[in-house]
Amino acid sequence: MSHSATYRAVLFGPNPIAAGTEVELEYIDGEYQDVIVLEAVEDTETITRTYKRGRETDEPIPYRFVEEDVAEAYGEADVPN
Repeated sequence: MSHSATYRAVLFGPNPIAAGTEVELEYIDGEYQDVIVLEAVEDTETITRTYKRGRETDEPIPYRFVEEDVAEAYGEADVPN
């Protein structure tokens, strides 16, 4: 681990946004982040993607895609009658 406040990570997932994209992340309490959550707004939808860190310790640290949640800004509630 370096003495800087950030480290390099690379995101891997099923979409172009996470196709080996390198990002810089901050250490949390001096440790690598175990889970990162990224949000993107496309049209009227907010897309939340979750990534988990693997066991590797050489930078860039790989994070693997685990979940995606899409919320429409003006969508109707999904409530059964």
